[in-house]
Amino acid sequence: MFSKWTAGPRAYAPAWMIIGISLVLMAVVVFMGLANYKREEAHMVTILKERGSILIKSFEAGTQTGMMGLFGNDVNMQTFLEKTAAGSEVAYIALVSQGGTILVHNDRSLIGTSSQAFTADAAFDSTADLRWRTVEEDNQVKIFEVYKSFLPVAQGDGHHGTSGSNMGMHKDSGMREIMASCSPGWVNDMPRERLFDPESRPLLVVGMDMKPFEEVKIRDIRNFVISAGLIFLLAVTGVISLFWAQHHVHSRKLLQDIRAMAAEIVRNLPVGIVVVGSDDRIGYSNEVACSLLGMQTATTRDITALPEALLEMRSKIGQQKKVVTRELRLPGGAGSEVPVSIIAADIIGEDGGYVGCMFILQDLSELRRLEKKVRQREKLAAVGDLAAGIAHEVRNPLSSIKGYVTYFGSLFDKDSENRRAAEITAEEVDRVNRVISELLEFARPSDLKLAKTDIRKVIHHTVGLVTYEADSAGVAIDQQVSPDLPPLMLDADRITQVLLNLLINAVQAMDQGGRLTIAAEPAAEAVEVSVQDTGEGIVTKDQANIFNPYFTTKKNGTGLGLAIAHKIIEGHGGTIRVESREGSGTRVLVTLPLQPRMEDLI
Repeated sequence: MFSKWTAGPRAYAPAWMIIGISLVLMAVVVFMGLANYKREEAHMVTILKERGSILIKSFEAGTQTGMMGLFGNDVNMQTFLEKTAAGSEVAYIALVSQGGTILVHNDRSLIGTSSQAFTADAAFDSTADLRWRTVEEDNQVKIFEVYKSFLPVAQGDGHHGTSGSNMGMHKDSGMREIMASCSPGWVNDMPRERLFDPESRPLLVVGMDMKPFEEVKIRDIRNFVISAGLIFLLAVTGVISLFWAQHHVHSRKLLQDIRAMAAEIVRNLPVGIVVVGSDDRIGYSNEVACSLLGMQTATTRDITALPEALLEMRSKIGQQKKVVTRELRLPGGAGSEVPVSIIAADIIGEDGGYVGCMFILQDLSELRRLEKKVRQREKLAAVGDLAAGIAHEVRNPLSSIKGYVTYFGSLFDKDSENRRAAEITAEEVDRVNRVISELLEFARPSDLKLAKTDIRKVIHHTVGLVTYEADSAGVAIDQQVSPDLPPLMLDADRITQVLLNLLINAVQAMDQGGRLTIAAEPAAEAVEVSVQDTGEGIVTKDQANIFNPYFTTKKNGTGLGLAIAHKIIEGHGGTIRVESREGSGTRVLVTLPLQPRMEDLI
């Protein structure tokens, strides 16, 4: 039963079940006690009835056979009663008339007296059958009385038997004894013939002292109470022990679950944790810590596997303060270094004793990347503000300069050097104006007009715009657009501007011709669009600057195309990154979410 309870989702018995079991045990014990009491009482009544019956039958047999007078004394009935009543259990033996007069009694002083206890009103009826009752005397002693009608002759004898027979002799002898022992008044009032009258026969009463039986019963009750108390106490103790055992199992299981949960939480924390015990051995380390520290496995226990800087931090705890914080650069993969923030603190037990030291390691690479991104945005914002101011100041004079250059150029012959110089000056003015327009585009806030758009149509449209230029450069365009692309919330014109910039850069990167591949496929809650060329690639040292304004490797480039593309993609809540290796071409990957977040649109 215990294993069945502990196997379920609840590993303990509820309180109402414990109380119910205790009450059932108490009821069983009480029922058993009452049944035993009733059984002992019935057994006592049976024994007393049998003893009383034996005495009554013995008395009747003596009178019927006349044995009381056959041993040398004609008046032996009184002596017989006194000797019989001298037993410890017999209180008295009496022959009582139906009127309540005591005819014969073992106590001679009571012969001839009347007692209300022996009248019919006291439920003391005359009967030929053996009866019994319980009475209580004035001294609070309980008496068990067995009584029946007294029959001095054997059943079947007439009033006038054969005078010469032995039976008649015995009967007359017994009658003489009875008449001699009875009170004189009764003898005078009761002729011999009435003694045999069924309507007026006296009652033979045997009273037995119940004290020994009461003592035995009290002793049995006391023993039962003690036994029942012990049984009940044992049962309650067992139930309580069962409850405690279940509670212990439940508490232990709960503790195991808490430990497992805590271990799982620590194991999956995004920070590294290393615990060094008081024995100078590594007691615990999770996978993140092993990765940051370059340890082989989390089972490493040698403290020498930790960097020297961590051991120095451990020695400083307590000397300076309880917690020591430091930022280190630990060796990473591919010869790089990983910035890591380390917090060291002692572990103190509940008794105040030293348990060990704990190191918490946090990788700052993502934080540094975000800081760099923020600085880049701030730099771009500053450049944009500057560009906007310069553009407004320069654009108006450029219009005047172009007008005058065109005017003066018209004053010269068509094929003259002066006319050619004026035309070149006008072209340069247009180039400056174009640069200013791009500056204004870069500095302008992202005012996106989002609408549900089929990205496949945008890609096909953009490819159509560069097809002529690609054919002229000997570049083949390969479209790998998945037919299962979901619709996106886009500003179609701005995305077209981004893709057009990427495609033109890819075509211009392949001077000797090549293959341009544009692909699009669904991703998790997004769509990925990639533009890949087979050109010479980008030098490694330049890859970190390609999204900076005015950075370009082309002779006639302004350096604002990728910066503007980066701004537009970020405005859509997406990402853009470049993957390039020298001599293996360049791949630009753009990720656009299905639904831009509101914070990305601000």
